[in-house]
Amino acid sequence: MRNEKRFTMISPQPGFTARVMMRVAEQERTQTRRAWLGSALLIIAAIAILSAIVWWIASWVSVFVTTPQLLVALINAFVTLAFWTTKFAQVVWDVALTVADKSGALMPVLALVAFALTIVWVRVVAGPFRRIPQKQIVGGLR
Repeated sequence: MRNEKRFTMISPQPGFTARVMMRVAEQERTQTRRAWLGSALLIIAAIAILSAIVWWIASWVSVFVTTPQLLVALINAFVTLAFWTTKFAQVVWDVALTVADKSGALMPVLALVAFALTIVWVRVVAGPFRRIPQKQIVGGLR
């Protein structure tokens, strides 16, 4: 058991709690001021970005309004690209079916096509494949 008489009780100086509470209040005011300043900067940045986007869209709209031939040319180019893409896909499909029909392997080819479409779908939904590093991480550092 300890000898309590050897220890002296130290009391804080007068006004200590008042000074601590003033510091806490000042810190809270500073944090509030910083939060308002950060919010204002965030709002100003959002308005600037939105106005830049509106300006960009307006410039494109003005280009298409002043030269409607450009819009017609873009639509024609897109239609032509879509036409040739579908023709190419149709040729690839017909070749695959012909090869599968002649070799008697229609089901494996269709299964391979289904597998390829599944891989493409997974890639689109889950994002790119990532290689797992072979090194083991020790202590959170590499």
